Formats: sequence, C-alpha cells, structure tokens
Amino acid sequence: MTNPIIENIKHIEDRISRACKNAGRRREEVKLLLATKTVDASRIQTVIDQGYTLLGENKIQEAMTKHELLKNQPIDWHFIGHLQTNKVKFITQFADVVQSIDRLRLATKLQNRLVYIILPEIRSRG
Repeated sequence: MTNPIIENIKHIEDRISRACKNAGRRREEVKLLLATKTVDASRIQTVIDQGYTLLGENKIQEAMTKHELLKNQPIDWHFIGHLQTNKVKFITQFADVVQSIDRLRLATKLQNRLVYIILPEIRSRG
C-alpha cells in the first residue's frame, strides 16, 4: 500500500525537477517548503522520515504545539502566516524564519525581541 503523502510529494518533486530543467536551473537550487497547516504531528513525522525538514506553519498556537511534539527532530520551521505584533514574543520560541513580515512596526518589534533574546547569549560567551 502506498502512502498518499509520500506519493503527493513525489509528484511535486517531479514537477519541480521539470520546471528546473525548463528554466535551466539545477534542482539543488530550489527548496520545497511543506506547509503543515492542520496536519497532525504523526503525519509530519512521515515526511521528516523521508528527509523533508523544511516546514511552514501559519498559525502561532498550532506551530507551538507541533514544535513541542517534534522538538527532537531536525526541523527548519518557517512562519508563513500573518503575524500580529502581539504574537512576536511567541514566534521567537519556535520559528527559524519569518516569511511574512509586512510592515515596519512588525519588523522593529521582532528585531527588538531578538536583540532581547540574543544579546545576553552573546555576552555570556565572552
């Protein structure tokens, strides 16, 4: 019995390969980010087991729950949804990349939060 998740990803990979060939690009130049909205952790584990670790979430609470359940996995978490400024303190707990910064105020708040988190760490290294 074939796994529909793996079959779908194989189909997408084939399309990416063809598009790269048509565009004269190397396949290695293109990354596949899997959006995991409403997908439970066990199904996500299926794709991780196949080597797919670039994952995107668009809801903070759902992302934090999945991050906790999959914390021992080598995942590169991207936040791909609308981010409210009052949620910045949460995004820094799981996201490696925020792809949806759409205004200066949000960027500034995120920068300030990251400085608050990272600066003490840098200072402690001496």
